[in-house]
Amino acid sequence: MKVAINSLLIAAVATTVSAEVWKITSLDKGTRENTCSRQVQACQNNCGGPTLAPMAFCNATTMAWGCGCKNNTPNMEVWNWPVPAADCSGSLNVCKNNCSTKNNTSECFINCTKTHMCNTEDAPVSYTSSSDIAVEPKYVGPAVSYKGDKLGDLNDGNNRDNLSPSSSGTSDPKTASDGSHKSTTDDDSSATRLQLAGTAVFAALAAALSF
Repeated sequence: MKVAINSLLIAAVATTVSAEVWKITSLDKGTRENTCSRQVQACQNNCGGPTLAPMAFCNATTMAWGCGCKNNTPNMEVWNWPVPAADCSGSLNVCKNNCSTKNNTSECFINCTKTHMCNTEDAPVSYTSSSDIAVEPKYVGPAVSYKGDKLGDLNDGNNRDNLSPSSSGTSDPKTASDGSHKSTTDDDSSATRLQLAGTAVFAALAAALSF
């Protein structure tokens, strides 16, 4: 009799477990600060030094980040930057944690791995890049990879049912895909080119629009 009651209690608890929701700001303060520090350092190194990286920033509170070089285009793949990589890893962990709410746990784990191929072009796009350190990121957007492929359910607790590549926050991702910003300086009256590292985000969305 006790065994039967315990089984019923376990079943009741299992059915009331709510899905965990991923957001990169849920990382503890120390992890956010460390990730941001690595993000800025990676950008500065990629640009050739701090003075050549006028748009190397990361907000440890919102995790908004950006990277723009004075003399060159950042050549690190966007999925390898510290913040997007951390966003993917966190989403993957929550995806697996949420498998406890699914009927087929093993299949759920496999799907999580397939939809979260972090540090590759098949990783889900991270909506954490921003135009300014004070501008909060979108955080949640269409489930597409940097390669432009539509992904399955990321199972990270975020509702993407009404999201599509066309709702990415840019009116025309095809024309905005170069991510370039122009700035003039006293020692260089011609426009100094700044290339944002978020280029791959727009490229992925543009590719997804062609489906």
